[in-house]
Amino acid sequence: MLELASTQPVEDIAVADLVRAARINRTTFYKHAGSPAEVLKQLLYEDLDRVRVGWLEEASASGLSPQDVWEHASAALVDHLERYDAVYTVGLTDRHSTVLHYLLVDHFTASVRTLLDHNRGAVPAGAGSLVWRTEAASRFLAHGEAGLVEAWMSLPAPRDRSLFVSAAAALLPSWLVLPRP
Repeated sequence: MLELASTQPVEDIAVADLVRAARINRTTFYKHAGSPAEVLKQLLYEDLDRVRVGWLEEASASGLSPQDVWEHASAALVDHLERYDAVYTVGLTDRHSTVLHYLLVDHFTASVRTLLDHNRGAVPAGAGSLVWRTEAASRFLAHGEAGLVEAWMSLPAPRDRSLFVSAAAALLPSWLVLPRP
C-alpha cells in the first residue's frame, strides 16, 4: 500500500492494483478494508496514534508549558511526516488527496481535544458549553495544523525540520499559550 501511495494519490489506487501488489485476492482484501484509502488510513493512523500517545504522556508527566509541549509534539509529527515522506508529498502537494488532508484533520482534532480535556482551563471562554467550545477549538487548531503540514510538504526536499517546529509554535493561539488571570 505504501509503495502505491508513494507514486499516486490514494484516491487513484484501484483495489485490483492493491491486491496484485499485496499478492492477495479481493475476498481477503474486503475482509479487512473497504477501499485502498481505508488501508492507508489504518497504516498512518497506527503511527500517528503512537506519536500522540508519546507526546501526551510527556505533557502529562513533565509539567512543560503548552508551547514546549506543542514544540515536542511538532518534532514528533515531523518524524512521522519524514517516515512517510513520499506518501504525504504525493498526496498533499497541490491538494491531490482529500483523504490524507482529512486523516490529518481528524488526528489533530482528537489530539487537541485530548490535550484540552486534560487542561480545561486552556479552553477559550465564550458563548456555548464547555463541550462545544472544546470541540470548536480542537477543530480550529486541527485545520490550521493540517494547513501547516501541507505548506511544509510543498517545500522542496530536504525540508527544514526547525522551520516546521518553529512555525507550529509561533502560530499557536495566545489563549492556549498564555496563562489565564
